Order: sequence, then structure tokens, then C-alpha cells
Amino acid sequence: MINVVYKVINNKIFILKKLFINIINLLITKMINIKIKKLFEDSIIPRKQKDGDAGFDAYIHRFSLINNVSRELIDYSYKTIDLNPSNRVICYLGFATEIPKGYYAQVLPRSGLAVWDGLTILNSPGTIDSGFRNEWTAIVVNVSSSPVYLRVGDRICQIIIKKLIDFKFKEVRILSNSERGLGGFGSTGN
Repeated sequence: MINVVYKVINNKIFILKKLFINIINLLITKMINIKIKKLFEDSIIPRKQKDGDAGFDAYIHRFSLINNVSRELIDYSYKTIDLNPSNRVICYLGFATEIPKGYYAQVLPRSGLAVWDGLTILNSPGTIDSGFRNEWTAIVVNVSSSPVYLRVGDRICQIIIKKLIDFKFKEVRILSNSERGLGGFGSTGN
């Protein structure tokens, strides 16, 4: 009899734990709305390719070339560009957003472009703060040994929205010891 009562109580506790976890997950993962404004009629709003994807793919709207000598961006009016090895280009994405306070966005490389074409995003992840209202861009670099052909309308990066953890630094005179200590740059092994 005691075993039966024990099993019933454990089953009820298990159900309550599961219910509690589901409630907490619902509270943590509430849907937020992010206002987005197309800056041009032909801009493409970022979108997920598959249900459940973490990132929204963003599309090239136009390009700017980078003049390293004068440190200027040069408008590039063509719809395509051959990005040579080690060269960078600014890819304008054609939209601006209003991210709710307490959140921020990251602009990240697309894995397929990195693996097959050698393209990546500099300043990665690029951070878009909630107060930013200007046009989004991606700074793209070709790290391959061959030119890469890009065109307006290509998916160039992905966007992930993250919850901001509010923090502040507390200055101290002494830090606690750790197993790693002062080791860095591969100190934990290959």
C-alpha cells in the first residue's frame, strides 16, 4: 500500500514540476514585436527560411565601396559586384527598425556563404542597439582566394534578436582564483 501511495505522490510531483517548467518557459519566451520600416519600395524585409530557425535572413539592397586611403564610403550604383579576395564592401539592407528597450540585435554571417564562398561579416557579431533608427548594414569581407559575385537581392547575413542583460562593473582590488587563472590564447590545450 505504501508503494502505491509513494508512486501516486511522485507522479503528482512530476506533473506539477512539468507544469511549473512549462509556465516558466512561457513567461521567458514571450513573443515580442519589432517595428520595421522599409526605406525603399524594393527593400526586402528579413525573413526566416524555415519554421524554428533562430535567424532571419537579410537581403542586399545596395552597395558602398570602401576607400581605405580617404576613409570614405563610395556609393556603388551597380546591382552586382565581384568582391575580390581580402576586399570589403558595405551591404545596405534597405530597412530600419525600432527594437524594444531591453533587447538588441546581432548581425551574423550565414554559414553557407562562409563555407562555400569564404564570405563573412566583419565586426561580427554586429550589434544593433534598441535606440538605433538608421538603415541596417553588413560589412562583408571575402576571405577566400577567389572573387565572389554578389548581387542586389542576395541573402547576405542573418539577424538574431537577444534579450539584454542589464549589468554594471564593480571595481575591485582582488579577483578570486580560478583553475584557468591568467592563462589565455590556447592555454587550455589544442
